[in-house]
Amino acid sequence: MDFSGRWNNTKNSLLELKQEGSALTGTFDSGVSDNGKEIKAPVVGWVNGDRITFAATYKEFGTVVAWVGQATGEPGNPMIDAHYLHETDVAEGNEFEELWASTRTGSDQFRRISEAVIPKEDETKGGG
Repeated sequence: MDFSGRWNNTKNSLLELKQEGSALTGTFDSGVSDNGKEIKAPVVGWVNGDRITFAATYKEFGTVVAWVGQATGEPGNPMIDAHYLHETDVAEGNEFEELWASTRTGSDQFRRISEAVIPKEDETKGGG
C-alpha cells in the first residue's frame, strides 16, 4: 500500500503524505483549532504493508500526537482507520498532580481525497 497523497479525516483535518519506501513525511493541518487559526505541523512516520504510524508535534502548544492504524476500504477508495494518543505538556511543578490527565486517546478515520502530493512552494520554483 502506498499512502502518498492527501487525506481528510472526520474532523476536516488535512493530512498530506509522501511515502518513500517505508518512510513517511508530510504535514498535518488540524481541522480542530481555536478561532479558525491554521494549525499545521510536520509529520514523520513509517509504513509496514497496510499498517501505518505517523506523528506530529506542535511546539506552540506543547503537544505531540501519534497515530497508528491500518488501510481499509474498497479498491480505489482507501481509508485509514487509526487510533491516536495526544500528549500535552504538564509543567514540572505540577506533574505529580496533573500528569495523569495529560494524555487523550481516540480514534479517527481518514479518506484519501487525492493521490497527488502538492509540492512545497520552493519545490515548484526549482529550490528543492
